[in-house]
Amino acid sequence: MGQRVNVYTYPTEYDEEGPKLAGWFRLDSATLYKEVTVDGERSANPLPDHSHQTLYRTAQGCWVMCTWSQYSDIETRYEFVDDETAKDWLLRNDEDDAVQQWFGELEEESGPNLGGRPAIGAKWEVRLDAETQRRVTEYAAGRPRADVLRELIDAGLHALEPA
Repeated sequence: MGQRVNVYTYPTEYDEEGPKLAGWFRLDSATLYKEVTVDGERSANPLPDHSHQTLYRTAQGCWVMCTWSQYSDIETRYEFVDDETAKDWLLRNDEDDAVQQWFGELEEESGPNLGGRPAIGAKWEVRLDAETQRRVTEYAAGRPRADVLRELIDAGLHALEPA
């Protein structure tokens, strides 16, 4: 078995307690995404000097951010992050293929003046196991994931209605 890495939640400046164990993952079964650097030195991420990040997608479908420093006296941190944070990090670090794999097709361009599609309703978040994610991605066949999930939920609800 590969190395087990503990993941923590870290206190805010107002908490007096230290980090709390939030879970763990195995490095050998996680997918690693490395940060890109600017000019071969500085991180593309908004971090203090000499700090760096890598992102992991665990076998269970969780995102884990590893923040570390070149200075040996600064602790390496592993923290769970949400999908939005992971997607933003992947986009900043030129991981477009990973964004498409986990979040669906990228728009050709994005920006404040493009308008975009109107909101369909309130945002809901749900966690899916890796097998369900694989099946939805396979069923989607390149269509936007949100559209496919709405379609599948609608079909499931119609199937529950009395005949």
